[in-house]
Amino acid sequence: MIFLAVTLGFFAENIREHFSDKEKERKYIQTLYYDLRDDTANLNVNIPFFQAQIKRIDTLRRELKKGEKMNARLANGMAAYMRLYSNFLYHDRTISQLKSSGNFRLLNAALADSIMEYDSHIVSQLRDQENHGQKLYIEANGLQDKIFDSELWEIFYLNNGPPAYTDSLLTANADAFKIHTGNKELLFEYYNALDFWRTGINWRLYSYRHLRNKAINIIDLIRKKYPLEKE
Repeated sequence: MIFLAVTLGFFAENIREHFSDKEKERKYIQTLYYDLRDDTANLNVNIPFFQAQIKRIDTLRRELKKGEKMNARLANGMAAYMRLYSNFLYHDRTISQLKSSGNFRLLNAALADSIMEYDSHIVSQLRDQENHGQKLYIEANGLQDKIFDSELWEIFYLNNGPPAYTDSLLTANADAFKIHTGNKELLFEYYNALDFWRTGINWRLYSYRHLRNKAINIIDLIRKKYPLEKE
């Protein structure tokens, strides 16, 4: 009788643990789904932003190459955008919980592997790219401050960004937007700094596209493997 009671107790405990693990898994999957959806939304903003930045850098570099013949209005307009910056906002609440608790074991094996690869790419490769890119951005903007009139940036921000700045203020007296083109070495240094910043952006875009595809694939896998609550 004692043996039977111990055996039944053992099975009962296993059943309780099974249902407890299933409930934990359900909660993890639900919040992971929302995290990945938020990541995808953030990437969908950052990718076109940096694609546009590359085009603006190309335009600005073409104008810089012209020296004193550059279009000051166009160069100022593009330089205004060089002040803008962004990083990927990683929604890692669920992945952090899974890592700290050791509960990856609760998930489907293929899903767990995909999540770990996704997280690894962000915390190692992408964050390194962003840190390096920030240095290139700061360097380019430091040189830019020596070439463009800093008062223009104050006007730019007071008017809520590039559209008002380029469409209205740059149609004023052209002399107000002259660029310090006398220092050829400085212009050349800035020209090259923008190219380095452009290269950094390209590497970041590669990671952003890879991560967006990965996030979408994981979301599809979740939908196939798990029932989700209504969104």
